[in-house]
Amino acid sequence: MINYTPPTKHTSLFYNSQEEYLDIVVPYLKAGLENNELCTWVVPETLKIEDAQEYLNKVSENLNSYLEKEQLLIKGHQDFYLKDGVFSAYRTIDAVVELEKKALKKGFKGMRGTGDCSWALDACWFSFLMYEKELNKVIEEYKIRALCSYSIPALDLKKIRDIGTSHQSSLVRQTDNWNRLDSQEFEKVNI
Repeated sequence: MINYTPPTKHTSLFYNSQEEYLDIVVPYLKAGLENNELCTWVVPETLKIEDAQEYLNKVSENLNSYLEKEQLLIKGHQDFYLKDGVFSAYRTIDAVVELEKKALKKGFKGMRGTGDCSWALDACWFSFLMYEKELNKVIEEYKIRALCSYSIPALDLKKIRDIGTSHQSSLVRQTDNWNRLDSQEFEKVNI
């Protein structure tokens, strides 16, 4: 596991395996909890909430206290992104902003969230991509840091480029090292 918090406020994470995903997400959340931030974790469809808690419990002695004081919220994508089975970019952005306001009201320094977005690649992709681009604007106005993860096996090159350009930076594992790529590097890709 590496201890890495992306330097940008809105970062995408491209991962090939659950191990790669957890190598970034678990220390990212741990750092947020230790920094007194409200942390939300929208887990991939392949990860149970109980298992997510267990992974965090291995690196944090205070997991139960974080859960009790609602500093840590772990949800599935249906509970966070969908209402009545439908995704709305604006409703989701409003929910993120409300979480940040709730965090500040409770005395937290801000909000740190990570959501696996691989579920959105088909039926609502265009709407979800608009959400990602709009989040770039909104996130600068609030004390919010977001890490949006995508499973590489579910992606084609066009979607990788679209994701990369809609985030301030991206984390990609190349030759056994994690690298950060700025959005401009994705804009150069011709498909």
